[in-house]
Amino acid sequence: MITMKRILIIAVVAIATAACMSIDSRVDRARFGDNPYLEPPFYARYLDTRVALDQKIDQRLRALAADPDNPTLHNELGALLAQKGFPNDAVREFKRAIYADDEFYPAWYNLGLADHARGNTSGAMSAFRHTIDLKPGHAAAHFQMGLIYEQQGKDDAAIDRYAKAFSINPNLLEVGVNPRILDTRLAHLALLKIYPTAHKTRSVQFQQAPRSQTPTPSSAPEAASRQERPQDIVTPAPPATEEGVQPAPPPPTP
Repeated sequence: MITMKRILIIAVVAIATAACMSIDSRVDRARFGDNPYLEPPFYARYLDTRVALDQKIDQRLRALAADPDNPTLHNELGALLAQKGFPNDAVREFKRAIYADDEFYPAWYNLGLADHARGNTSGAMSAFRHTIDLKPGHAAAHFQMGLIYEQQGKDDAAIDRYAKAFSINPNLLEVGVNPRILDTRLAHLALLKIYPTAHKTRSVQFQQAPRSQTPTPSSAPEAASRQERPQDIVTPAPPATEEGVQPAPPPPTP
């Protein structure tokens, strides 16, 4: 019964989110037009194309002017704008990527990151859930949900998400891969949670034959040479001759 209740809640949230995104899309179109890149957006005046980052932003803007419904371009532009320090414009681009393709999970994940950074926890959690619905093995989304749960004091839920994330991608434990691993105090508990399964898998080590019972490369040809070789009865090869040694006479013809 509890499971059914959770399924219904998730379904209602998904429908509500889809409806909100549809409304947002219509509002965005009404405000900015079908192609808002025909004219440079407001922030473009602050770009210096001599700077590598600004040059990449300018390139995406030009590309979107020709292809305004390309989710990949919107997603890339959003990431660049976030790096530039324009968080609101970044969120708009991630949403436009979703307007173009609501199954484009990278934009859902990036929207979650952007919303979380802006303090929109509920929006971030919704975006991460959508990411996992579209790609259940998205380890980073599981980890980010764990961070939110931990910040909310829901340690058990956080540990479950961390365990899921680490079991899918253990590299998330490395600071170089996932700097936010330093923001959790529950990583060791998540590792203890997945330890029994991981330990059971890794402890199954198949034994190889002892060295004394393993044929060496040199002994294998010797063993083969002791076996009687089959004769070619169709076209027998001529007998080998050595200097001073006469070949044996051919067998009599029947």
